[in-house]
Amino acid sequence: MAMGLFAKWQPEYAARGLPTFPVKVIGNDKRPAIRGYMKVGSLSSEKLVKQFADASAFGLACGRMTGLTVLDVDCKDEHVLGDALARHGETPFVVRTGSGNFQAWYRHGGEKRQVRPWGSELPIDQLGDGYVVAPPSEGKRMAYEIVQGTLDDLPNLPFMQNAWWPGDQAHRRPAREGERNKVLWRHCMRDAHSCDTFDDLLDVARTFNEDSCVPPLDDDEVVNVARSAWKYTMDGTNRIGRHGAWLSAASLDEMVQDPYFTALIAWLQAQNGPDARFLVADGLREKFGWPREQFRRVRRKAVRTGWIVPLTKPKPGKAVEYRWGEARKQR
Repeated sequence: MAMGLFAKWQPEYAARGLPTFPVKVIGNDKRPAIRGYMKVGSLSSEKLVKQFADASAFGLACGRMTGLTVLDVDCKDEHVLGDALARHGETPFVVRTGSGNFQAWYRHGGEKRQVRPWGSELPIDQLGDGYVVAPPSEGKRMAYEIVQGTLDDLPNLPFMQNAWWPGDQAHRRPAREGERNKVLWRHCMRDAHSCDTFDDLLDVARTFNEDSCVPPLDDDEVVNVARSAWKYTMDGTNRIGRHGAWLSAASLDEMVQDPYFTALIAWLQAQNGPDARFLVADGLREKFGWPREQFRRVRRKAVRTGWIVPLTKPKPGKAVEYRWGEARKQR
């Protein structure tokens, strides 16, 4: 039996911490070839290769499982893609789909799956959940193709800016009296990360107030809300729309004598949510600039102290998959 694209590319994605699964493409329809595809981990992905060795298409989950959010530009017009990148930030990884449309891949920041959230006239979906077909799968008219970047860019993607958040925009309905300040404040907190100056943020706040608050707040109130959001951002305490690490005082007291261990746990927290499955492969030591034995020591310590728990057994050429342990939950 000839090796299909899934069997060929599964190891390439797995080496970058991304478990994939086979996808069936029949005419205009594409769907996962298995059940439970949103829970496929590295080990089960590897096993699926034997079962679906000839599969010509494959996909991966969006969201916490992989740390990916995909902006699905359902249009062949490169100008629409350019406008989307201008709105949501440049990304090093862009795909042309099997229909000739585009996908822009970002690091997951908690976004949800939203179909046409910016209006039916703008053919763009936000995929912070669900799945996408991955390149170079066979598609409807052509193969999925990476038109910008390489697979090596996937572990270091930027967050998407100006994501659509149902809670912020009250499911697209106007913010009314009693909720206007809160909705405006969260909108400012999310957009402040992409503003260069307070005046930029104030312009964002005033536009949102005029378009989405009924009746609009007084301008003095808008200025106060924007100033509050800007202060949090300048102080470095604006964590809305951002991943990060948090350690209790008790945890830091225990860790202070081992800065390598502290750095590893903090970095893993910033990269992975509480329910994530992730890799702590030796390749990370190069990112940190640590000696191999130092990295392996702190990884063993993280397991021994209950911060991380191995889910798979080590194999030649296959990194072990981990989840968070009880120590993280207790701190």
